[in-house]
Amino acid sequence: MKLARTLLPIPKSKNGTGERMDDISERICAVSSLARPRSWAVYGRSGAGKTTFASTFPKPILLLDIKDQGTDSVADVKGMDVLEVEHWSDIEDIYWHLYDNTKGYKTVIFDTVTQLQQVCLHHVLTEKRKDTSRAGDWGSLSRNEWGDASAMMKEQITNFRDLPLEVVFIAQEKVSVEDEEGSDPETLLVPEVGPAVMKSVAGHLNASVSIIGHSFVKLRRYKKEVKGKKIDIEQVRYCLRIGPNPVYVTKVRKPRSIEPPAFIEDPTYDDVLEAIKGE
Repeated sequence: MKLARTLLPIPKSKNGTGERMDDISERICAVSSLARPRSWAVYGRSGAGKTTFASTFPKPILLLDIKDQGTDSVADVKGMDVLEVEHWSDIEDIYWHLYDNTKGYKTVIFDTVTQLQQVCLHHVLTEKRKDTSRAGDWGSLSRNEWGDASAMMKEQITNFRDLPLEVVFIAQEKVSVEDEEGSDPETLLVPEVGPAVMKSVAGHLNASVSIIGHSFVKLRRYKKEVKGKKIDIEQVRYCLRIGPNPVYVTKVRKPRSIEPPAFIEDPTYDDVLEAIKGE
């Protein structure tokens, strides 16, 4: 196991052995003056346009292809590099590389965090010298091992989220059904669609990021006249759901005065920013 590196020096108190290097009052500023890169969670079914949307983010981009092999859709995108992640140690190594070289990239993409969980589970079982062929299946890990994997996932989500970069966590979608205590029997089962990772990690991911979007495909049907005959046309639209929704997990950190649209067709990074700024 690798030794953890200290991210931030512990400041000395004025009442301790040394003087603080800065006055706390100098660090207080207006909220409106803060400008930080955003962190994103984008989830949906395969082929819903998640990676294509992520490729519109500020360049240069580092794409972490985590056993997904989904680079075909962005093969013609300039300003994008890829690292094929095979082991959990790759995630640790690339984090420290980005931490030490923050000016190299403007965006880092996890494609996908769902597969990252599998890599993490495989690592936990390998460390315990257990069979890894069924990693993640029922009974393949003990409760403590699931807890270890959850802690490792949450730590890296936080670490990458805190880098001075746009960070995009792509995930497959998962439908969960939970009981609402005290609910009417006819509405007892409440479905929720969100990122496909273990519940504890999903909760941490959703709380950590600035924006949660759901990618989906919409078919637009219309009639078109061709050589004097009207024919039915189906047009595919790739959409990103960002507005409040009772079923799909979405989130936008924005001023209260701005109401985001329910979804954006053929979304880009700039489209979403304009929507949440009310432009």
